[in-house]
Amino acid sequence: MTELLYADLTDAIRGVLMQVHNVSGPELPEEFYDEAASIGFEEAGIVCERQKNFTVFYEGVQVGLFIPDAGFLGCKVVLDYKVAPAITPLHTAQVISYLKVTDADLGLVVNFGAASLQVERLPNFLRERQPQFEWQPRSLPDDALYPDLTAALFRCLYRVHFVLGPGFIHRTYRRAVMVELERSGLGYRYVKELPVGFHNHHLGLVPCRLIVVDDKIAIAAVALQEIGEAEEIAMRVRLRQLDLQLGLLANFHDTRLTIQPVRAAAKGKST
Repeated sequence: MTELLYADLTDAIRGVLMQVHNVSGPELPEEFYDEAASIGFEEAGIVCERQKNFTVFYEGVQVGLFIPDAGFLGCKVVLDYKVAPAITPLHTAQVISYLKVTDADLGLVVNFGAASLQVERLPNFLRERQPQFEWQPRSLPDDALYPDLTAALFRCLYRVHFVLGPGFIHRTYRRAVMVELERSGLGYRYVKELPVGFHNHHLGLVPCRLIVVDDKIAIAAVALQEIGEAEEIAMRVRLRQLDLQLGLLANFHDTRLTIQPVRAAAKGKST
């Protein structure tokens, strides 16, 4: 029988977390469970470090910071708290992303949202297993704009998702995309904000944060639960401001990357 990694420690951690769940019940905001668990760990003599910053790198370049719910010193166990009906593949994928960043030996997905406490163990096998990115070009519509450049951008975006995985904020993916574009020899400019006006009156500047590649295609790298009609309309308005015809809404939130092409002149929804 395979011996569980840090069995005694994780049993003690689970005991504290069960106490928190039993006392507090399910479906409270995550910060309540975080605070209660920290109190329980301290009372149990389990040394942990909260709010520890880890640097996120992409191809050796710093692209962001990650702060886990709790990092345990010495034994290197990282926890991720959830309040959901059940632990999902996205939750486990996020913890795998965090194992890459923290180099922790073990990740625990902890769900306080169900009737009973749920804890899933994820040992860090990434050190021994180094999967390679294999690209299968995506088919594009016959009327696709800039097909060669679009195909190259799809590859860049998918590689960023493959390397980082889900679980980080917009800015981290945006910076990683710019690093990948440089690796791929694709020129770009970063548009941080755009002016807003009405009837020849300047109203101010608003954040834009678009990556414009080869002065042809604008990329919005985001991490949203879903991309809705409002995001598409906003992209269309920005494209017209920038005098561009095509934008890509790249959503890194889930286990699979989704890319929504948007044209400046609406011709029906593209997929």
